[in-house]
Amino acid sequence: MRFIVIRHAESQGNREGIIQGQHDSPVTADGYRQIAALMAALKDTTLTQIFSSPSGRAMTTAQALAAHCKCVVRSDERLYEQHFGCYQGQSYHQAISSNPGGFARIFAGEPTATAPQGESALQVVQRLMSFFRSFPAGSCGTAGVVTHGHAIQALIWQLQGANPGEETSKYSHLSGSYSIIDAGSQGLTLQHWGIASHLRALRRSPI
Repeated sequence: MRFIVIRHAESQGNREGIIQGQHDSPVTADGYRQIAALMAALKDTTLTQIFSSPSGRAMTTAQALAAHCKCVVRSDERLYEQHFGCYQGQSYHQAISSNPGGFARIFAGEPTATAPQGESALQVVQRLMSFFRSFPAGSCGTAGVVTHGHAIQALIWQLQGANPGEETSKYSHLSGSYSIIDAGSQGLTLQHWGIASHLRALRRSPI
């Protein structure tokens, strides 16, 4: 089975530099252009099913893809963004001012760094891997999976060897970009990550 793992289109919170985590904001006009570019990039890919984080910005992206591919969207809480605890709803400037060292460790993607009342990248990996492992062995077809930037970079970090000394931010994705993961008898195999060539003609959105 193949998974096309997509970072949702740009949201208003992305544009304004707000730490959203599991908070939400609507997709911007640029985000809708990213969705159109994404659909064009995947025009030769047959998605038989689409799964999405319950967040509105992810569901908006997933529902547009589902309408294009004529399939349904299934919401799964394991695909939520990393929970950033007390930082959620703050601007990056506010978070840096309040706790420079702790903020830097968390948003660089140090795997075990955790915001107060939040979760670490390692915990995000555990729930994402639970999602992918829930598919029966021998499943076929190609599924779209719409999730979030920090969640995806944690997943790629895991598939690239889960080096505890490596920051997950190394694998950051642009809004509207995607990665390709295959599932087989040996588990998950990363084929490509951070694909964003379809976004070149658009004004780049904040990471």
